[in-house]
Amino acid sequence: MKTLQFLEIGKPLQLAEVAMPSASPGGLVFKVKACGICGSDLHAVEVPGLLHPGSTLGHEYSGEVVEVGPGCEGWQIGDRLTAVPARPCGACPECRAGLYGQCSQIIAQGFDPRMPGAFAEYSTCMAGLAVKISDALSDEEAATIEPMAVGLNAWKAAKIDPGAGVLILGAGVIGLAVAKWAHFFGAGDIAVSEMVPARRARAEAIGFDLIIDASQHADPVAEFERRTGRKPAAIFECVGRPIIDKMIAMAPSHTQLVMVGTGMQPDSFTVISAAMKRLRMTFPFAYVAADFHFTQRMMNSRRITVEHLITDTVNLDEASEMFALLGKPNDHCKVLIKP
Repeated sequence: MKTLQFLEIGKPLQLAEVAMPSASPGGLVFKVKACGICGSDLHAVEVPGLLHPGSTLGHEYSGEVVEVGPGCEGWQIGDRLTAVPARPCGACPECRAGLYGQCSQIIAQGFDPRMPGAFAEYSTCMAGLAVKISDALSDEEAATIEPMAVGLNAWKAAKIDPGAGVLILGAGVIGLAVAKWAHFFGAGDIAVSEMVPARRARAEAIGFDLIIDASQHADPVAEFERRTGRKPAAIFECVGRPIIDKMIAMAPSHTQLVMVGTGMQPDSFTVISAAMKRLRMTFPFAYVAADFHFTQRMMNSRRITVEHLITDTVNLDEASEMFALLGKPNDHCKVLIKP
């Protein structure tokens, strides 16, 4: 089968032919229907030593089951799925308690050669972490459940009071996912700060009217206060680049900083600067399986939609070129690979 592999930093991803995977106990093999290119994929190829040569990225996917491993009750060939892209050890105290996301030996799909990702024609997942996809969702929509679940988990972790104002830095797919959940759960003023004109226009097209041009307003908190008459209760970082020091400088006292972008580059800040303002800093990571189920239910009922989020689709032959394009400044939101 065809797969798209990382070779080394600075080189484009390369197509390769590899053997089709087989189903292990508790595992499923699926034909990839769609897989999103994530910001963490783009960051990972820049970090020395993070990826092994020959690694296959891809963790935002939808697929159709083609092989069912032993011990996968309730699954059959032809089922449509998405899944929490990981393989917990199953034996540690956290796993025995059902807290798979806290497993100290968890394998992150796409970032570890022991569990290749879905930039490929076929891939695998754990049946216990997989979610059956309803006919209400297309393959493309189902592939966005993962990034929407990231936004949901971030919102839950922040514990924002209903009616509070929030500022979101970055109008990529995660920033817009957080904004959608903020609206869903009853936030008050929802501001999105973004430098790229096309992304600001996309946020406005979705229905957010408090859009801040970050190229004109270096301090979006000040602009938030000018336009709303109050301070944000929380600032969500959704850019994935070093920014903590700037956030501390702009944050009002007692604000919560929610670091959603999962940046992989070193960041730094002075603790006393945050302490003097009595800031709180939250580092939500990924999601739990329940977030996938809830996200799908809300998408099925159209209480949450992903309209405007998918900006292009490419096949595996075109994916390396698109991946390189997304690693530079661009107008895209979510690009899907459809093998």
